[in-house]
Amino acid sequence: MALPASSIKATKGSLVSALTYSSKCFVPVQSQKGFHSFTRYCTKPTKYISQFLQSSTNSSMSKLSSRTKVSGNLQFGSDRQQTSLTCKKLETQPSRLSDPRILSALLSTSLSHLDKYRGASDLESMPDLKRFLSEVGTDPREARYWLKQFTTSEPKKPFAVVQVDPEIFLDQKQLEHLTSCLSFLQRNSMRPVLVCGNRIEAGHRFPLEELQRLKSQAVIYSTVLTSMLEANRVHCRPLFMGSHVIQAERANGANYCGTLCNINTEIIEWCLQTKHIPIILSFGETTSGQLVALDLWSVTEGLAKALQPLKVIKVNACGGFVDEVGSVVANIHLPVDLETSQDKPWCTPLIRSSIERIYKLLCDMPRESSVVITAVDKMLKELFTHRGSGTFFKITEPIHSYSSLEGIDIERLTELFTISFRKPLTVDYFKSIEGQLHAVYLSESYNAAAVILKDDMEVPYLCKFVVSVKAQGEGTGEMLWETLKRDHKQLYWRSKGDNPINSWYFRQSEGSWSNRDWTVFWYGIHQPSLSSKLIDSAISKVQSFEPAIQVKSDTKLSQTDVSKVL
Repeated sequence: MALPASSIKATKGSLVSALTYSSKCFVPVQSQKGFHSFTRYCTKPTKYISQFLQSSTNSSMSKLSSRTKVSGNLQFGSDRQQTSLTCKKLETQPSRLSDPRILSALLSTSLSHLDKYRGASDLESMPDLKRFLSEVGTDPREARYWLKQFTTSEPKKPFAVVQVDPEIFLDQKQLEHLTSCLSFLQRNSMRPVLVCGNRIEAGHRFPLEELQRLKSQAVIYSTVLTSMLEANRVHCRPLFMGSHVIQAERANGANYCGTLCNINTEIIEWCLQTKHIPIILSFGETTSGQLVALDLWSVTEGLAKALQPLKVIKVNACGGFVDEVGSVVANIHLPVDLETSQDKPWCTPLIRSSIERIYKLLCDMPRESSVVITAVDKMLKELFTHRGSGTFFKITEPIHSYSSLEGIDIERLTELFTISFRKPLTVDYFKSIEGQLHAVYLSESYNAAAVILKDDMEVPYLCKFVVSVKAQGEGTGEMLWETLKRDHKQLYWRSKGDNPINSWYFRQSEGSWSNRDWTVFWYGIHQPSLSSKLIDSAISKVQSFEPAIQVKSDTKLSQTDVSKVL
């Protein structure tokens, strides 16, 4: 039965109660001034009630925000148990979910627990940059580089589409950490678009009561997320189901499960332009007005294809893929790793299917875009460090191998070496190695390179190995190194004793030797007499660089910082 206009008017001061009194909730509608009002669809489609202009919406959201001024030190205790009991009762009696008053009471109970906690949390009171550096534990120059790379000046373009998995909402600390990270991104002009909802199987049949349960759960997710984000001093726009953002159709053989057809980006771009974080639920609307449940990842895919962000981030409780020994798989280079996935014991059919879907998604996005699967507490570390802390997917530039200098742009390669090492090569370097050149490995965009020589020693010598800052963050260095190890079963090289990347070299090598000036590394060498000869050969080689120079920050390849050598 439709509620009278007076009932809606009476709820004007409470956005939550008003929203939950509608089976189709509120949607933004267009006027001459843009999308600014919320219209309620009543039970009878001919009756529309426009009661919530933007002023009342902002006022109401501020009231919700004021209830949750503390996002960092919430202690639910018995209140949390009470909410859990309420949810269990509703699950055992799903028919009650069709009563809007029950849903309203549940949301009010969920949010009322936040009333008791006020004041500034530790995360909120700490300055953004200080908290950021503390959390990721990175070098400030490295942080500045990625911050500048990711910051966008386009008001309608999102930095990332962020999928929040359902299990995050079961843990208070993870929710606090997530909203802290998202608010940091928003305040630093890295605008996210959030997706939350439920995982469902395509074509799955379920009763109306199950659809009602999924809807109420998604509304709770969105409302709690909105309240906690606004407590972190950022503005949000929850776009509830029925807001004409996602067009869908019923899946074959399914009743309330659907497949995504189209994304209406107009409302989302309006949110971004007005500096609000859009929160989208995994529900679509058919042409007849029927709401259908959609799989969470399919909505994330659709939004990513429509909005073309720099990042697609899947945030969960456990992090990225893990290998057979329990270590996180840091990088998956596409399509190379997909082609060889059957050789990896950790790559189950389910994981391979996920990689295939991610690869298809990246094929429809800009070349610089990437997908990340990471845990909540590792999110900033994954985004703003070269080493990352999750599983990073990218269509990487191919690595080409040359047996001579023919076909190589010597000027670009020289520039890469000069910027990376912060000193120029000797004038005759390339001429001096022509007779000893064994192979040159070079990425297509000249972001990574390796030079291998072969002299009178039976083991090839790695003379140069360099990766630009940007390519380090994209996993190109690891890909180049894997290519070297695949083509060369034995290798040795040297590095200055104070080289900050020596720790990485130690992990890649099987043996090493050091004096005051040099550290010599090798792998694939098992005879002590041979390793001794290799040490003598390495430290006797002549210098290939001139004294250090000051590299200008506006040099073409330097971006915002000088590159680092791996």
